[in-house]
Amino acid sequence: MFRRSLALLSIAVLSIASGCSGDDRNNASSTSGVGGSSSATTGTSTATGTGGAAQSSSGSSSSNTGGAGGAQSSSSITGTGGGGSSTGTGGSSTGTGSSTGTGGGSSTGTGGAACVRTPGPVDAPRFVVIGHPFDAQGNDSPDYEVLSLSPAGVLAQTGKHFSMMTAADSEIVFTPDGELGFAVQDDGSLGAFRIHDDGAVDVLTAAFPASFYASRVVMSPEGDHLLVLDENFPANGGGVYRVDIGCDDTLTDKGRLFESKSAHGLGFLGGSDVILAAREALGAAPTNTALRITLDASPKLVAAVDAFGHDEAIVSTLALTRDGKFALIGDNSGFASTPNSVAVIGIDPGGLSVTQNLPMIEDPYSLQTSPFNDAALVVSGFGDAFFVLDYAPAAAAPFSLRGKLPYVGVHPQVPGASAMVKRGALDGRVLVVEVRGVFQVQFAPNGVVTDLGLFDLAGGIEAIASSIGVQP
Repeated sequence: MFRRSLALLSIAVLSIASGCSGDDRNNASSTSGVGGSSSATTGTSTATGTGGAAQSSSGSSSSNTGGAGGAQSSSSITGTGGGGSSTGTGGSSTGTGSSTGTGGGSSTGTGGAACVRTPGPVDAPRFVVIGHPFDAQGNDSPDYEVLSLSPAGVLAQTGKHFSMMTAADSEIVFTPDGELGFAVQDDGSLGAFRIHDDGAVDVLTAAFPASFYASRVVMSPEGDHLLVLDENFPANGGGVYRVDIGCDDTLTDKGRLFESKSAHGLGFLGGSDVILAAREALGAAPTNTALRITLDASPKLVAAVDAFGHDEAIVSTLALTRDGKFALIGDNSGFASTPNSVAVIGIDPGGLSVTQNLPMIEDPYSLQTSPFNDAALVVSGFGDAFFVLDYAPAAAAPFSLRGKLPYVGVHPQVPGASAMVKRGALDGRVLVVEVRGVFQVQFAPNGVVTDLGLFDLAGGIEAIASSIGVQP
């Protein structure tokens, strides 16, 4: 809520109509390569890092709300066509076999049982969904908007909107076939929708009735279930939850897999192992913030390390390198005596190790890593900036701070959630929401990172975007 309020203040100061040129979204670009110079941020920043922790410390402030005692819940909800069949534009689903829809993907399974979904063509047109948390008067809004992303990388408005609950500041995730999307919302609920080939949306549930207070949601590689992170303390429902996704779009809350405190990032390591950015899970020491866990019938703690070396860190985000060798974890505490930083955690066979800590990166709110295993992007929310990290996997210190990304035009204003295309010709295309619209950044070989400019939504307060997701 604090981040969204700051965004509202920022856009009021900006007076959007001045200083935001829509030309940035066209053909202009600015590139940073390995060893390349970085440009200074231009323009006048309206946000500061003061109190920056508020955006990710809501686990503490909201720890008296949410899913207390919900670990054994097993509620379910059936979406459009659940159990029988439904037909949408360009696709269909049945409760007894397979489904095909947006992007030509498919799913296998039976009815409401957990359902493996396969990706469609790698270079099909994609849709991008963003959440607009405010209406024109600055009140909470349930509005979500559908944008199109062409195979050539052209972003455009479709004019299509739909309503759920107020969007949170986080990534919207999709099943591998791109048909179903899931959004964490400001009240801790999980919204779910089906998107068709023409961009039309069926809302499956505006607020899934569940046992958790969601802060992050992660899609399983198979697309048959979600892992939902509740950042509250264990006594108030904090932990990792599982929600199964049926072939008939039924969602089933399988309850809490295990307790944790301040969970704020999770990545799949292969097999049954995950890395979790959280505290006090499965017997881990209170100071440990990076945990390796095996998710079998009885989850087990495999390894745990203190990513930051001090107990004042507030974990904001987690991203894995494409080669699976390292995890990057952000600390954006606004109350610590130690500056914000990005920790580099080695993914060792059966374990974890603290490899580096990159200091003085203000408010690392989201992270993306290059598919070419040579760079990473840090979205600095209250720093109003994108930082580029160089990555040399074989080096003793594999990551180094190159500097701010050179911008083609205006610099970011309170950037936040990000999403990335991870297949096809657009592999490495990063989309980041901020107060005026969506920034696009492209990773390329040899450490090249290019700012493609701001896609300006050309609106007022109601155009502010807080969440974003792109079809696989």
